Amino acid sequence: MSLLGDAPSTSKREATAAERLHASLMAYLLGTADEESPLSVLSGHSDVLRLIWHVVDIAWKREQMMTALQAQEEKELVAFAHVDNVTFPAPKMINVNMMPFILGDKKSLPPELHAYWPMISKCTSTLHRSDGKASPKDRVGYLTVHESSVVHEGASQRRPGLHTEGFNRDVCDSGKVHTLPRWHPWGFGHAMRNGQFEGGLFMASNVSDSCHIYNAIVPTELVGRGGDVEPLRSCLNERFPSAPKPRTCWPADDERCGSHAGCARCDMHLEGDDLFDQRRVTGPIALRTGELVWFTDRTPHESRPLPTGQPRQFFRLVTGGVDTWYAAHSTPNPLGTQPDAAVVHYDKFTGEPAAALVESSPTRHARGAASSCAGRPSLRQLAAALAKECQV
Repeated sequence: MSLLGDAPSTSKREATAAERLHASLMAYLLGTADEESPLSVLSGHSDVLRLIWHVVDIAWKREQMMTALQAQEEKELVAFAHVDNVTFPAPKMINVNMMPFILGDKKSLPPELHAYWPMISKCTSTLHRSDGKASPKDRVGYLTVHESSVVHEGASQRRPGLHTEGFNRDVCDSGKVHTLPRWHPWGFGHAMRNGQFEGGLFMASNVSDSCHIYNAIVPTELVGRGGDVEPLRSCLNERFPSAPKPRTCWPADDERCGSHAGCARCDMHLEGDDLFDQRRVTGPIALRTGELVWFTDRTPHESRPLPTGQPRQFFRLVTGGVDTWYAAHSTPNPLGTQPDAAVVHYDKFTGEPAAALVESSPTRHARGAASSCAGRPSLRQLAAALAKECQV
């Protein structure tokens, strides 16, 4: 049973959000309509109801997140890995997002993206093939390439704020490490052995310190709309109190280190100069130019502010297994490869229909205007508002 009743098709996600918030919300709201309940004194005070629920919601999420982080540390779970170092092709101001293509078929990509095929191949060479299953290279993957310059001082090229990618369907699609890449303690500038990964994503850019990533996995129920986890920043800062810094490398000192100067060594999620006493990182990793990383779809990361005019190339490969392809935010493949997912036409951050759909439905606006001046909100309206506000 949904607190929102039978919602129209454009509001299905709203109903799902309310159902997902656990039964406490239903009891909380119904108590305001029960004269024998102490909560009835709050009837009609929607602002107070929102504030109380907001405080309770934050406390619950904090407890869940801190418990999860403790468990991940005890189990030594790894949320990301340094796959290898890559070189970006010359920029051509390409901007495609989540374009579907066949992971192992170069011909399924438009020619203007072929310069990125070596990077794609580097990623797909690490994908784990389960016994009895088809090659992961036969799956539909999703490519993002963003080449641009930052227009405003202090803006980021990509989405700001802590978030996860949230492309979650099956456990393996969320991301699983079978084998970590082998980074020699001496540092040779590249991985000595490929890692093996199942599901997840790959990412790289050509600007150092333009992306920070945390060795943490956010529980699914704490991931907000569109992957937003910004409200969990205080939890992450408490668990990872150190300032962001690059992964462990040899000093950039040619005289002392020769050809090993500046080279990465050991696993990215570990730190410490004593190779026999390394420990898990205590802060986010600031990715360097050309560092190709694999990460789960629930690993928190953020695009960082850049100076005005800073050019940047960004690469991301989603290895498949997404449940929803957002047409309003994504780039169709002109060669015809279709997403292996449900195609929807609403905004993934707000849940609202695409602009064209809103403009073609004036009666929707009329209903909204009437309800906004109808006085006290109904339980259905309040449930919808709380469901929306209490996404992380």
